Amino acid sequence: MIKAILHEACLSMTGNKLRSFLTTLGIIIGVCAVVMMVAAGQTVQNIIQERFVAMGANLLIIRSERPKATVKTSGPMTSITLDDANALKTLRGLDVVAPVLNASAQAINGPYNWSVSITGTTPDYMKTANWEIAKGRGLNQQDIRKGTTNVVIGHEVMTELYPYEDPIGKTIRIKNQPFNIVGVLKEKGSSTGGANQDSAVMMPLLTVQRRFNRYAKLNAVNHIAVKFSETENLNLVEQRITRFLRARHKIKDEDPDDFRIFNIAEFVENIKLIGTVLSILLAAIASISLVVGAIGIVNMMLVSVTERTREIGIRKALGAPNNWIMLQFLFEAVLISMIGGTIGLILGIGFSQLGGHIYHVDVPFSLWPVVLSFTVAFVVGVVSGVFPAHKAMKLDPIEALRYQ
Repeated sequence: MIKAILHEACLSMTGNKLRSFLTTLGIIIGVCAVVMMVAAGQTVQNIIQERFVAMGANLLIIRSERPKATVKTSGPMTSITLDDANALKTLRGLDVVAPVLNASAQAINGPYNWSVSITGTTPDYMKTANWEIAKGRGLNQQDIRKGTTNVVIGHEVMTELYPYEDPIGKTIRIKNQPFNIVGVLKEKGSSTGGANQDSAVMMPLLTVQRRFNRYAKLNAVNHIAVKFSETENLNLVEQRITRFLRARHKIKDEDPDDFRIFNIAEFVENIKLIGTVLSILLAAIASISLVVGAIGIVNMMLVSVTERTREIGIRKALGAPNNWIMLQFLFEAVLISMIGGTIGLILGIGFSQLGGHIYHVDVPFSLWPVVLSFTVAFVVGVVSGVFPAHKAMKLDPIEALRYQ
């Protein structure tokens, strides 16, 4: 019986190829959109998560929670200082402590100029952010101690300002001040916050304080990056740092902290949650096209029932059971939906991988979009075919035979 019903469904579909194709096209577009949106959500989630994980789960960032200064200034008036960073180096369990002072400026080399982000720090910062040197060398302790004009530039700064020459040993001018390039960083891409890390220029913290910070006497820094031993418990390390800084800042028990500690592990968990919500949201938006496709199937099947009213009457007059009539139209709707779902799945995976290849991004492939696509296609086919099939089943054979 099933074989005969499927045969009839195939004959009906091939009898009007253009109408069947246009109806199937709605499901193809819907399933393709869902697969691509889910892949996009997972890709974004993985990229952000990988960048956080690359920093290490044992990385902490200490930032100022509220400014202490009441006078509005353009300097980094924060509660976190270089003295705090130096003091934290004595705390048990901390492997690396790197103070960071940021600035921005225009860098120039002859006719070329480029906007750069200046990072004043120490050699330990390379370890906290997992930076690597592509050529030349990094900053050393002598650079830090003397506040030299030696700098390390990002990959994009090199390609924009020194497109035809090796920048090592060359001079770069920043705010009309000459600096000597001693190293080039490996390409790193955008940060999790969207900042272009390859446009960075690293220089000694003391150099940034003297040349780019009018408020150097305050000894303030933008943040302190801390890496602790992987054998240490994250919560215990945070508590230890909190008690230490509260004591240094002479904060009373009833007063809140004037700093905040961010840990990468929390960021990763939050990113996972955001990525999941993003995937669901994108899939929900794309599912609107599936609804449109389902409406197309309902419309086609109703037209088909009307066109084949006389045929239905003849079948019923010859003794065909009602459930056979219903299954015939239901199978036809499901078959259209499943064919569209299969083609849409293949196209969705293909376009996703093509987009990843074009933008040099690894697009993940998992089985659950496949299961989701076939499940959705089957459900859409059943739901959109029930009403037309029920209508065909309820037709009165006498009235159907009279239909012209």
